[in-house]
Amino acid sequence: MPQSDEGIQGFISRRGFIQVMATGAAWTLLGSCSPEQEALGFRPGRQQRTPFITPNEQFYLVAVDPDYRPPLDLNTVHHRWAMELIGLDGKIHKSGYAELNESANRVIPYTFECIGNPVGGSLIGNANWHVLPLKNYLEQAGLSSEVKSVMFEGLDDFYSSVSIERATDDYAFIALQMNGKPLPAGHGFPARVILPDLYGMKQPRWLRRITLLSDSATTSYWERRGWAGEVPMKTFSRLDPLPSLNAGMAGRLSGTAFAGARGIRLVEVSLDDGVTWKACSLETSTQPHVWSLWSYQWDNPPAGRHAIQVRAMDDTGKLQTAKRTRSYPDGATGYHRETLIIA
Repeated sequence: MPQSDEGIQGFISRRGFIQVMATGAAWTLLGSCSPEQEALGFRPGRQQRTPFITPNEQFYLVAVDPDYRPPLDLNTVHHRWAMELIGLDGKIHKSGYAELNESANRVIPYTFECIGNPVGGSLIGNANWHVLPLKNYLEQAGLSSEVKSVMFEGLDDFYSSVSIERATDDYAFIALQMNGKPLPAGHGFPARVILPDLYGMKQPRWLRRITLLSDSATTSYWERRGWAGEVPMKTFSRLDPLPSLNAGMAGRLSGTAFAGARGIRLVEVSLDDGVTWKACSLETSTQPHVWSLWSYQWDNPPAGRHAIQVRAMDDTGKLQTAKRTRSYPDGATGYHRETLIIA
């Protein structure tokens, strides 16, 4: 059984499948951060304040089988692995690790989010990636008007295809390094794909083969099991763990917001369970495909119990929906809400 993609990392191994089915609903495991997931190793962790760049060791990993590693390392990749690119004519173009790594001379920030991330969840992270443009790589095989989609396959037998328009977007890449280091084993070594405005479930790691197709229909392992396909990422906002505040003493709330390719225009918090809303400060510049960090200075918090909420507006002017839904089949929605007691 295959292992995984980044969004729902881990195809269910025989052992894992039995464990999942014991919870009573396999799709629930894939669709939210449930207690069953915690028991199976879904432990992304939270810091007091979210850093703009997520350290490699803290970047989320969602794995039913956490033991999977690619059968390669820096000592063996040069003679045991090559990326295959197959054109419509069936011709195979091969690229070695050294060649690809040398071509990955651009560094870009990109935020990955799991489609199973619940409201306020931690299955999201931002890193700097050393990349080469995917369009330039695909051109080796000929990008004629007959090419309608592109299929990606991983060493773990995971597969996912996307439209040629998305694959040739200016923000579509092959990534070779993560935060200045070769991709960690769990994050796709030796190479992974970055595709704009898609959840992680559509973006294979451990790449071995890319194929140009004349069929415009797209698919993936998880789409064949009921999950959505090329759907844009929902607007997401999250509160960092709430600080301890004292009545009358100023304090600061903080968190993250993300809207995929659309970027973030503004973030607001409510200190009274949604009755009124107050504008926050964006601490990082708005840019597409990258989350924004925000903060709010609470100058004179009163004593009592406070229901804190957060919401965001994307850079097109569309406000995040308040309707709360589960992540299955196309991503969770709703405002993140926490309670803060001030003495």
